Amino acid sequence: MEWIRRNEKNKKTYRALFFDMCEDIQDMERLDALRSLMKLFIEIANGFAAENTETIKSKLKDWITSQTRFVQALFANLCWES
Repeated sequence: MEWIRRNEKNKKTYRALFFDMCEDIQDMERLDALRSLMKLFIEIANGFAAENTETIKSKLKDWITSQTRFVQALFANLCWES
């Protein structure tokens, strides 16, 4: 009965639902990868001389500010201390 209801009312196939779920999982993995990459970048930046580190931090903060709210929220809690 559920199969009949789905075919009559919801044109989304099981295949489409599967691929929708896969896309969500892939997006989550990309976000984790992006956060890890940013953390590594900050660790490397903290290893430079203080004046260079401040310049890098300033440029990175400017870049984050210029991005969409989604990206801004993604990096809202960056830890700049080494």
